[in-house]
Amino acid sequence: MASINLLPDEILHHILLYVFPEETLTNIALLSKHFNRVAHEPLLWKYYCEHNFKYWESAHHFKERLAGNPHDTDWRSLFLLRLGRNARIAQLVDGIVASRVSRLQKIEQVCQYGYDAKDFLLTQCRVPDSVDDVLARRYYSCSVLDSIHRSLAIEEWAKYQRYAARRNDEDALSNEQLNCGMRLERALGAFDMFMLHDNEGDLDEITDLLNDIATRFRRAHVGLDQMTVRQKAIALAQWLHSNNMTGLNDPTEQTYRYLRNCLIGRALRDEHHPSLPIISAAIYSAIASRLGLEAYPCALPNHVHATVLSPQGISLDGRPLAEELSQRRECMFLDPYGSDEEVPLDYIHNFLYRLGIHTGHEDLLNPTATDLIVMRTAQNIRASFTSFRTNERPLSQLIPMIELNRGDWARNLQPALYSMIWASIMMVPVLPENDEVRWDWQQDVRDLLTYFYEYFPEDSWLVEKYVCPMYDTFAAPSRRQNDWELPSRRVRDQIRDIRSVDASTKPPRSRSDLVEGIRIKYRVGQVFKHKRYEYHGLILGWTVDGAATWNENPLVPSSRAWSNYSQPFYRCMVGTDGSDHHVLAEENIEVVELRGGPEVLPPEIRDLMPMAGKFFKRWDGERGVFVSNLKELFPED
Repeated sequence: MASINLLPDEILHHILLYVFPEETLTNIALLSKHFNRVAHEPLLWKYYCEHNFKYWESAHHFKERLAGNPHDTDWRSLFLLRLGRNARIAQLVDGIVASRVSRLQKIEQVCQYGYDAKDFLLTQCRVPDSVDDVLARRYYSCSVLDSIHRSLAIEEWAKYQRYAARRNDEDALSNEQLNCGMRLERALGAFDMFMLHDNEGDLDEITDLLNDIATRFRRAHVGLDQMTVRQKAIALAQWLHSNNMTGLNDPTEQTYRYLRNCLIGRALRDEHHPSLPIISAAIYSAIASRLGLEAYPCALPNHVHATVLSPQGISLDGRPLAEELSQRRECMFLDPYGSDEEVPLDYIHNFLYRLGIHTGHEDLLNPTATDLIVMRTAQNIRASFTSFRTNERPLSQLIPMIELNRGDWARNLQPALYSMIWASIMMVPVLPENDEVRWDWQQDVRDLLTYFYEYFPEDSWLVEKYVCPMYDTFAAPSRRQNDWELPSRRVRDQIRDIRSVDASTKPPRSRSDLVEGIRIKYRVGQVFKHKRYEYHGLILGWTVDGAATWNENPLVPSSRAWSNYSQPFYRCMVGTDGSDHHVLAEENIEVVELRGGPEVLPPEIRDLMPMAGKFFKRWDGERGVFVSNLKELFPED
């Protein structure tokens, strides 16, 4: 009988492509010298790296490695590095899910791996319902991934800081000055990263989508290279409009303010491509730049157009300009949001006149720099947030305003506002000379610190990395109490306190320790309905020390002795996004008896399921309760 050892290397190599890499490592390579040689072939491990790990930390320069000589990279060692990191990340995630002690520290450790952690975290975000701690594992894995995504977004905006520190002060707006050290689609895609969770559409994928659209446009226009700038610009506007890639379908006052319309990544991925004028103009400009056109958004009051510039000394129609105009460039305007034709300059002037703007039109008609486009997008996100919060319609009718993917609306509300605050901080140039700018920036930092402290304590490392150094630069010298004291000291002290509390244990609350005669009727994890207002919620904890004890800093362990209050109070998860915690007296709670799968839960509780993992392991349909992941705090519940 012929031995498999006699097969040519090429055949064995092809067979090993279908073998698990771990099997190749531990067994195949030990079979014989022949197999050992084939099992160490660089092309085999290049294939394993490429097909077993989709996401790579930028420091690996993985795409450049793929395009280079395969023998210049030790692919086997690279694979082993990722395998080892996955094992460490798995250990950390298990610890994050199992215990609140040092949870933030472990999250920060995972985040230090950056995108090398994403592949494994995605598997944990999508574990099957049969996993014992499914809700907790999904929630905390997504929380870690969210922090990594935010780090990439903030790093993208940090490019503006580095640009502003070295920019020149030429009067003429150059391409570099307008881009502000960033690429437009990535600067706007940073907002998507705050709400990406476990979905497709990160910064690189946004770039790939735009590249694909540009390629499709080229294929549809064979004679593109023979067109003039004006012809190309109009052809692109018409093609995008006919393919429904910009604008909104039949917008109303409410649908205009949907969060999805503010996000360039969402607009590119959605089959209807919904986008506000500023995003439509950005999409147009990004694709136009890939076609050899110089295009930018032009942010006028109340509307954003796209402007396309001709080459210097050449008209939009390809004719040389007169000698006295040889240093000038012509420009044209388009409205990708609402039209597929060129917008006449007279129309724009009339538009400005109707707004009461009678002078300074030339300045307004200049291309708008990327940092200002980012800030205007941030204000649109704030408007969406405010519209959701202030609308008095039933919650079921408001969900589409904040929902990006089916069922994820509860995870989007706080990150949306958080992204706006971060953008406001990062889009201020280094060393502003204006004291008013300094003061406004410090107000934004206070908002950020409040928000991160309450909702995103896992971002301590990001605040420390980006905000503290900026704080030391931005704060006026008069703010320092001593020459040697950095203005960021208070911020660093706050982060130190958070980490100290994270590493501490909190005294448990046990029913058996209660004073005789005091009885806690309800348990952590039960679903209830408010007797008066009839909304539903989940019980997170209880106290017999009075409602005021819940107003203490939740990060600080309580040392308050038991009292003789006869009226227990319960902290409950209710409301619009799972972050609204109510403190209710026992007399206002009516527990709902439920049995079966998640489908038996009230709709508002089903909507909270992604957020419930912060406190619970899973829904137990047989007992009709959420299984507590708070045993360290309430061991008998």
